[in-house]
Amino acid sequence: MQDDGPPTMHPSQATSESLRRKAELEFALQKAPAEAKLRATYFEHLLKLGAGHAGLGHAMLPELGHPLYFRGATPDVANMAQVFRDQALEVPMAATPRRILVLGAYAGYAAVWLARRHPLAEIACVEPMPANLRLLALNTGPWPRIRALNAAVWHSTTRLAVRLRMAGDWAPSLHERTGEDEERLVPARPVAELLGALGWSQVDFVLCDTIGAEAAVFADPQAPWLRQLDLALVHTHPNLVPGVDQAVAACFPPAFCDHRRHGEYDLFQRHVPLRAHPPAPPRLKLIPDEPGLAPLRLQDLEPVPWAFFIFDGRSCQLHPNMPGQPPARAIFPLTLTGQTRFSATLHHAGAPAAPVVFTVVLARPDGTEVTHAGRVVAAREHVAWSVPLPALTGPHNLVLQTAMAPGAANNNNAWARWLEPALG
Repeated sequence: MQDDGPPTMHPSQATSESLRRKAELEFALQKAPAEAKLRATYFEHLLKLGAGHAGLGHAMLPELGHPLYFRGATPDVANMAQVFRDQALEVPMAATPRRILVLGAYAGYAAVWLARRHPLAEIACVEPMPANLRLLALNTGPWPRIRALNAAVWHSTTRLAVRLRMAGDWAPSLHERTGEDEERLVPARPVAELLGALGWSQVDFVLCDTIGAEAAVFADPQAPWLRQLDLALVHTHPNLVPGVDQAVAACFPPAFCDHRRHGEYDLFQRHVPLRAHPPAPPRLKLIPDEPGLAPLRLQDLEPVPWAFFIFDGRSCQLHPNMPGQPPARAIFPLTLTGQTRFSATLHHAGAPAAPVVFTVVLARPDGTEVTHAGRVVAAREHVAWSVPLPALTGPHNLVLQTAMAPGAANNNNAWARWLEPALG
């Protein structure tokens, strides 16, 4: 009898096994997020998974609070690995960029990495390919600081056509061409025009990977936006455009910029940054509007739907109890790093209604109060409120509480709202 070897696994069973292994690796990474070998194994598995499947999949990295999506049978996972496994964008810098422009943003992996690296920065992604833009929106949607523009970048306002695809939608080379089908043309704009559309007066950091369009992006060494840059990370493609590396370097004279290679990129960094902000404690939002779960405890609330809810992603309603009852409380466990001020806008949205007492309490884990401050707010009143705090570090609880002001007969229409509460 002929031995045909082990039975071949059905494709659907192979997919299930691959997804099971992926989940196992993700669980292991959550327990050991800094283990480089485990991360490398995870990305090897993602690369195999992506190569053998079409359709939309996702990666779960321990440092992110949301999935990163990728398309099977595309270079998506390879690009993700460059950013999150190989740390391709990890460069030492003296500047503290507040406005970052990503030219050729692809699926948004670089933008997400930069959002974590620079927590105070606004980030704008410029991506010409509609299919990429849809995935970019999915990956960057949880980050309100990231915006996207569907355009190519060029030396003038025009329309471009795809001349060459080297790696699917990751590396389309664009060029000016007339007579193309209008639906296949991509709108292109110069950097200065893109900044105007964003409402930016300058950009501090430019990441550029435009597959041969670098010569058009950096066509004018005297462009005003270049004079405001602290940092540029540019992937040139001299195999597509001979001399493009020299053309880009001409925009960053050695008199005021350092130039060195960083992996596949040319790194240009101003000797003395224009925007180098001194280290300061990060701003802690009690209600974070970016990826990640933050703990929250509620205490002494009425069993009604309007007792507590979060709205606009950054604010909350904390409805006071009837007079004579304990204050309604929302408790936020935080790890402080020297923050010295609590701030929020207090809004009593109801009318007619009695005034409400808004109180903030900072306490140690054992319950010892460090700060206790209150403010009475009348119906329909908005109050910008700031409370100084001692510069503390380590675990603490920040408590928001509301109660009816003395003399109130009931809590009808007492819609007490904390708008954007934060420590800074």
